[in-house]
Amino acid sequence: MKLHRSEQGFTLLEMLVAVVIISVILGVIYGSFAGTSRTYALLEANEDVYQTAQTFLAMISRELRSAYFTNASQGFMGIGTEGGLEGEETDSIYFVTRSHRRSRANAKEGFLAEIGYFFDTDTLTDEKQLFKSIDATVDGDIQDGGTLYPLTDRVDSLKFSYYDKKSDTWLEEWDGQKMGRLPDRIQVELAVLDDGDHVTHFRTTIKAMVD
Repeated sequence: MKLHRSEQGFTLLEMLVAVVIISVILGVIYGSFAGTSRTYALLEANEDVYQTAQTFLAMISRELRSAYFTNASQGFMGIGTEGGLEGEETDSIYFVTRSHRRSRANAKEGFLAEIGYFFDTDTLTDEKQLFKSIDATVDGDIQDGGTLYPLTDRVDSLKFSYYDKKSDTWLEEWDGQKMGRLPDRIQVELAVLDDGDHVTHFRTTIKAMVD
C-alpha cells in the first residue's frame, strides 16, 4: 500500500532545512536581545556618569556663587591651587562660602564655612578619591581643620581656571589674600569615569559671586 506524505514523516533534508531556519531565527532573536542589553547597560552607565557630574557641579556652583570675601588680612579668601596628587592633573580649591547648610536646625554654627575640594588617596581602598572638607569655624586658615567627606572615586580629574577682569586673563591659580578680592569668574572642568573607565568631560563657568 502506498503511504501518503503525511504518513511518511520528514526526510533528512527537510529536517536539516528546519534546523537551519530555527538557528537563523534564534540567532536574530539573540542578537537583538544582546544588542538591547548592551544599549541598556550603556545608557545606565551614562546615567551614572551624568548624575555624578550634575550632583557635584550643582553643589560647588551653589557654594562658589556665595563665596565670601572681606579683608585678606582676616583670611576670608578664596584659594585655587593648581595640581593635587603628585603626578596627577588634579586641582584643589579652598574658599569661604555663605551657603553652608547647618547640620541641625538649632545648631549654633552659622551660615559661613570654610570649604575645600581636593584629591587624596583613600586609606581603605588605596585609590584616588575626591574629598570635601567643611569647617564651620572660620578661623582664617581655610586649608586646615574641619571634617573630611569622601565624595567619589569616579572623578578622574578636576581643573579650575580663574578669570581676572582687570587683566582680562584666565589664571591657573588664585590667591585671594594676594589679589585682595575674589575672581570674577571660575571655570570648572570635570572628567568622570564610567564602570568601564571611559572618561566623559564636563565644563561649567560660575559667575555672580558675592563679594
